[in-house]
Amino acid sequence: MPVDASATEGLRGAAAQVLASVLDIGRGRLELVAVELEEERLRVARLFIAAACALFLVFLSVVLLVALIVLVSAPEQRPAVLAATLAVVVSGAAACVWRWRRLASSKPALLEATLGELHRDHEALAGAQRA
Repeated sequence: MPVDASATEGLRGAAAQVLASVLDIGRGRLELVAVELEEERLRVARLFIAAACALFLVFLSVVLLVALIVLVSAPEQRPAVLAATLAVVVSGAAACVWRWRRLASSKPALLEATLGELHRDHEALAGAQRA
């Protein structure tokens, strides 16, 4: 049976449209990957900033502790002043550690949205093949 030239052109056109659609879907998925990687980079930067804050406050608490022991002259007030200053600095350090742990534990799965979209694409293609 001879193949009609218009049928061949129709098949080529359909194949080109399918390829263009696949490339469009792939481009969209790559853009989603880029967005998710940027979000992860920003989350890691916030973790480092929170850790630096906590370390600074721990260092400051040690310095203040030493300064209070050396500089406070009234022996009867040493414990109260030392306790109050230490409580403030330790509270700040505890708040930083709490914030850092919360940031670290709230990590979403890497590329979660991209993998979800690829899964939906797969299901759609499998459903189209069954139909």
